[in-house]
Amino acid sequence: MRNSFRRKEKSWSDPGETLRRTLRPAYTFAGTPPPPAPDYRSPDAWAALPWRSDDADLAPPNTRYPEAQATAAADVFFIHPTGYQKAASWNGPVDDPDAAGAVSLVMQYLAGAFNAGARVYAPRYRQATLYAFLERETRSGVEALDLAFSDVARAFDLYIAEYNRGRPFILAGHSQGSIHGLRLLQERIVGAPVRERLVAAYLVGMPVPREIPGIPPSRAATDTGGVIGWTSFTRDGDPRFLTRDMTIWFGGAYRKAEGLALVQVNPLSWELNGGEVPASANPGSLPFYGPDGGPPPLVPGVTGADASGHVLIVDRPAVPGFPGAGPEMPILNADFGDYHMYEYVLFYESIRGNVVDRVKAFAGK
Repeated sequence: MRNSFRRKEKSWSDPGETLRRTLRPAYTFAGTPPPPAPDYRSPDAWAALPWRSDDADLAPPNTRYPEAQATAAADVFFIHPTGYQKAASWNGPVDDPDAAGAVSLVMQYLAGAFNAGARVYAPRYRQATLYAFLERETRSGVEALDLAFSDVARAFDLYIAEYNRGRPFILAGHSQGSIHGLRLLQERIVGAPVRERLVAAYLVGMPVPREIPGIPPSRAATDTGGVIGWTSFTRDGDPRFLTRDMTIWFGGAYRKAEGLALVQVNPLSWELNGGEVPASANPGSLPFYGPDGGPPPLVPGVTGADASGHVLIVDRPAVPGFPGAGPEMPILNADFGDYHMYEYVLFYESIRGNVVDRVKAFAGK
């Protein structure tokens, strides 16, 4: 399907009638009451907490870095990506069964990547529905993001006040979670005492500006206090939906990413704009295993990585476990060279090892 994304440019820039009909809420944000706000003093409002058994505790059987939350020297505050795609509301209820199932998988695939070096805290929140990122006609998409962030901010405030107890911490997220993490950096961390305890911010899968006041981009594998990010495409993928048209928080307001220089860290070398690293140097990717099974073994050598350009260039996996979304989905679809859905799992073992190394480096300082 080489260059099929570019042939569908009209569908990419406007999601088209199929996505409008299936994903766009019938009312504006102001015309639909939001779901009930989660109470973060209740364990039910958290998808992962380090003192209980949950999905974020899992680890692949052949990882070099076993789960170690009981003895970890740092925490991770992990913000999950979008798992709500319904048109019933601009923000998903935290107890929606489909959204909760998606969050469960995220804990296994993404948040669990940190459990070798950090205790995992992951709040549920009233996430903006997928269509919020496609809305062009009203402010409903931005208002949905704003509501979602208000939950994330309340959860982070409670985490710092009740759970952190002065420990080093990692901020991490993916996709929508990285958008909220980017705002959290600017509004809750820069200029606050907690800034000194930030090991690193892994904000993957969304545009992260290089020039965030008070937070430099990470440049090497054991840098601390910086921000790490990448957006993953094959060479024939079209990144403009994410790198140009995506709405992010920067400079005190929501704005499009167009015109900003973006952070691209190579997750195999951990160098800022790091050049090509071959697939043979990738220690392990985590293939899809479905909602009912345990983690499968990691597969080494699935893809290389090249962050020397505007996005991270990856190889199309030649092994099962990294499927596309089919011809009807014009965005975030591996069939069209956009590997957004697999940005953690393609580099799963490398991330696990880097978390351990970076926490040790922070402790050494």
